[in-house]
Amino acid sequence: MGSMSELMIERWAAEPVDIEVTFLCPHCGHPAAAWLKVPGDDDDYAEEVSCLNPEEDHQWTVRLRKKNGIRTAYLEGQPGFDVSIHELDTSDDEDWDEPLPEPGAYGIFLDALREWKANVSALSELDGGSSRNRMLFGTLYSIIEAYFADAIIGSALADVKVQRQLIKLEALGLHDKQLSLDTVLDKPTIVRDMLRATLQGLSFHKLILVSRISETAFGKPILPKDKDYRALAVSSVQKRHDCVHRNGFDTDGNKHTDITQDYLRKMGSIFEEMAQSLENAMRDAQAKRFFEDLGPDEES
Repeated sequence: MGSMSELMIERWAAEPVDIEVTFLCPHCGHPAAAWLKVPGDDDDYAEEVSCLNPEEDHQWTVRLRKKNGIRTAYLEGQPGFDVSIHELDTSDDEDWDEPLPEPGAYGIFLDALREWKANVSALSELDGGSSRNRMLFGTLYSIIEAYFADAIIGSALADVKVQRQLIKLEALGLHDKQLSLDTVLDKPTIVRDMLRATLQGLSFHKLILVSRISETAFGKPILPKDKDYRALAVSSVQKRHDCVHRNGFDTDGNKHTDITQDYLRKMGSIFEEMAQSLENAMRDAQAKRFFEDLGPDEES
């Protein structure tokens, strides 16, 4: 069994690192800047970064490499262009932690979704390639991500049985972790803390993973049962990535022109249904555990 220090080194070595990259666009000379979340154990990482030219968008692939603990960055296919990098320093934030999940997450979600629907009516355009529509699409994803994170993490922190189920999920990478007895004695909440840190590091816009978490923890998946809606939800994950990281273009350079008012409203309905499914699954699982804990004598 590994020591506490070995476990912490293993855990934090894989923690994502926030790195700011800045450079001047080789095409138009405008500045380009972005914060990249780089896997801590990845010595070779690449991501596309757009320049900040308001008239026309140019994208460049920034490659970061780490050797002997030192990171360097360059633009692929553009030798000689200087790329500056700045790693976020959290060494003075030892007591800093992610905020706890918001209570009443479902009510907050419904309020936010109601405002979002009003904004779709007021701000969206008929053009499916509109930047306004992409903005509304990104906002919708932020609303559902916040709900998924607060609801799932909040439930996991409050219920040992949910924790027990989640550590079995291979996608979280905790099922084969080993802890020494000394570690458990020194920090009785170590499993809960590791699970919390792992969940807070997840991208809750990955809908298939969120549905798998719900099925593992609460007994029910949350992706739409209708195959067409399910396909629409799954494909929207890549569309979101293209809107956030590629200014609405896919990897082949084709612009998404199908983010119409109808598409936005349909995705809003799908996410509303998924949130309701998660809420129902959590309540049903909680009720089931309540009656199981009562036992046959107390129940009668």
